[in-house]
Amino acid sequence: MPDSDDNVAAGQANGLAHARQQALELHFSQVSYNLKSATNGCTQILNEACGSFKSGRLTAILGPSGAGKSTLLNALAGFKIRGVSGQFLLNGRPRDLMAFRKMSAYIPQDFVMLNLLTVEETLWVSVDLKTPSATAAQEKQKIIDDIIDILQLQSCRKTLVGHISGGEHKRLSIGIELVTNPPIMFFDEPTSGLDCVASYQVICHLQRLAHDGRIVVCVVHQPGSRLMQLFDDVLVLAHGEVLYAGEQRHMLESFAGAGFTCPQYYNPGDFVLEVCSESSTTQRCDTLISQNKGRHCHSNGTNFEKLNVAEEALIEMPQQAAWLDQSQLRVKEQVGFCFQLRVLLRRHLRSMSRDMFAVQLRLIMHVVIGLLLGVVYWQIGSDAAKIVSNVSCLFFIILFVFTGNAMPSILLCLQDSAVFIREYYNGWYSLRAYYISKVLADLPLQLTCPTLFISISYFMTGQPPEFNRFAMSWAICLMTAFIGHFIGVVAGTLFPMQLAIFLVPSCTIPFLLFSGFFIRLNELSWFLRPICDVSFFRYIFEGLLRAIYGYGRGELDCHATFCYYRTADQFLTDFAMGGDEFGWDLAVLAVYVLLLLLSFYVTLNVCIRRALR
Repeated sequence: MPDSDDNVAAGQANGLAHARQQALELHFSQVSYNLKSATNGCTQILNEACGSFKSGRLTAILGPSGAGKSTLLNALAGFKIRGVSGQFLLNGRPRDLMAFRKMSAYIPQDFVMLNLLTVEETLWVSVDLKTPSATAAQEKQKIIDDIIDILQLQSCRKTLVGHISGGEHKRLSIGIELVTNPPIMFFDEPTSGLDCVASYQVICHLQRLAHDGRIVVCVVHQPGSRLMQLFDDVLVLAHGEVLYAGEQRHMLESFAGAGFTCPQYYNPGDFVLEVCSESSTTQRCDTLISQNKGRHCHSNGTNFEKLNVAEEALIEMPQQAAWLDQSQLRVKEQVGFCFQLRVLLRRHLRSMSRDMFAVQLRLIMHVVIGLLLGVVYWQIGSDAAKIVSNVSCLFFIILFVFTGNAMPSILLCLQDSAVFIREYYNGWYSLRAYYISKVLADLPLQLTCPTLFISISYFMTGQPPEFNRFAMSWAICLMTAFIGHFIGVVAGTLFPMQLAIFLVPSCTIPFLLFSGFFIRLNELSWFLRPICDVSFFRYIFEGLLRAIYGYGRGELDCHATFCYYRTADQFLTDFAMGGDEFGWDLAVLAVYVLLLLLSFYVTLNVCIRRALR
């Protein structure tokens, strides 16, 4: 494996690393964060943390679990706002939060990506959405080639993200944010889950990025001695307080001055973690904390005024913005709405086409169940003696189309939601573009599966061979599929997987009781009848029965000695579903679809706001 100097030389020959970044210094002082909870009241996570980061240097944030490392990183990156107080200066001036978010990149520990895109396709989406629309295709390709060369991803360029190794996944996450060549980069535990060799490779890449003139800060959990040698600066946290923030070469000297001497040939990283572990809320390392505050909180003998971060974020912002909301946390999109929609639609369709569970198995399932249903209920649709069995067949069609589209949709939302939150807050695209692309991308599958199923089962079960009746049955199946799909999408987006899988059937199955199949609508108690009016299953079942038996079908063939229902009108009247009002049923179902579309949009808004907590 090449050493870090070789890596730097290789990177500098690359176009992305060619231009040196502007010299920057991020200084923060008296940064505190209080977490409010209903059970424990107010808990202090950060307590007047002070320090500074300089461009051209790789900084490690060290500390035991629960020390507040990730919280400090989130506050510095501008992703945690509420409950944070303190002062943030960039090159001696108060930080403009919007401008800072635009010039910085934050790579979380769990950087979720779409598994069914290749490495190169993932980078292409990032380049398309994060660079101005006027950028030429050749220039975009050059950026992608440079990133792949810098991060040594050539061997997995055409590999699906779901099939690459942990180290390659970490490097790809760096590459996605490196598209805009940000001068400030934050990494939350970039070595988590990697072995020592992969960890060293990742930190070498971060060192190369830092030495090209960037501020690179990363949280590292218990680094080895070889890994520690790669860091230029170190910030040590214990119980939310900074014990040391400065150059690594002076760290042990500072600890020794406070009475903590590192044994010879001992890993400095392990040593400071042991000191941090010995520190507690009752027995603090006061000398180290005071020394660090003296270096960073009182620069040039001037006391910085303690400001609330929400006030600082509004500096140089429109005066009418009186509070901090989600719009102030987002970077503005770089490309227009139509281009966003085109890129997202292409990505959704490409991912779906490769998803065996989402597309291939669902198509096969609809064909197989359609054939099975046709065999079981073979040619019973025209026989008056088997009308009850035919109604059971029609109800099964409704039940299968609904559940066959609702349950898979829950699982498909899980990975998409995490990717959407990250990309939206980084200003890749607008909520409207993602929403419309998601709805349009799902349409082909929502149209194909019910069409295949009803085309097979309708004719095999002997339903009337009339085009208008088949068209009405097809329309009801489509509406059922849409309703099931969007109920699954809303639940999968809003709730965890286990809760969503429980809620969808438990909340929809009771409405089946009021569909008119298990008990006739005119036999229900008076106080339960209003529930029938809001049960979408009632309108689905009613619409399908009217499509099959309504509109003057007349007498039915009777192949038995006696048939109770000789006419279709008699049967519909007995079920309290008489009248040729199929259009009303379809209109009500269309309203349900529109309400679910609106609910999906609201759900995405809820997820966005919930991510800020």
